[in-house]
Amino acid sequence: MQPITAFSLLTALTDGFELNPLKIPLYFNGQYTHTFIAGLVIEGQYRCVLPNKTSGYLVITSFDCPFEESTEFSLLDEAFKLIATTSLAQMYDSFLLYAHWPMTDNRLRLHYYGQFVLDLVMTTGSSWLTARPKLKLIEVVDPQSDPQTAAAMAELAQRLAAIEKSLMWD
Repeated sequence: MQPITAFSLLTALTDGFELNPLKIPLYFNGQYTHTFIAGLVIEGQYRCVLPNKTSGYLVITSFDCPFEESTEFSLLDEAFKLIATTSLAQMYDSFLLYAHWPMTDNRLRLHYYGQFVLDLVMTTGSSWLTARPKLKLIEVVDPQSDPQTAAAMAELAQRLAAIEKSLMWD
C-alpha cells in the first residue's frame, strides 16, 4: 500500500441543499469519479494492489463527530467503482483514529485513541462464489510486539499526558 493525496470529498453544496454524509461525492485529482462514499473527512488514502492483483484504492473516512466517531473504509477498483466497504462503529461509542500505516501489501495498521489497535486486511473468499474482495478488521492482541506500533502507542500516551498536565489546576 502506498499513501496518496489524490482524493477529496465534496464539502459543501449550494442552492440550499445539505450533504448526506452517507453519500458524499468522491473526487480524484479534482475530477468527479461518479462514486459516492460514506463520511465527511478523509482520514487516509492509499493506492493498493487488490486481492485479484489489479490496482485499486483504499479511502478511510470519518464523520467529524468526536463523541461518537466512527471510521469508514472504502475499497475502490482502478475505475473508482466501490467494490468493498466496512466500518468501525458502535452506538454510543467513539473510535477516533490516531494513526495508520501499511504493514504489508494487503494489511493496514490502525491505531485509535485509547490504545486500541486493529489491522484492516484485504482478502477474498476461497471459492469462485466468494472471490470478491473483502475488508476485515482484526484486533491486534499484542500491539507492543511491533516496534512501530509500540512507538506510536508511547507517543500517544506522552501527548495525552502532556495535555492532561496542561489542564491541571495548580
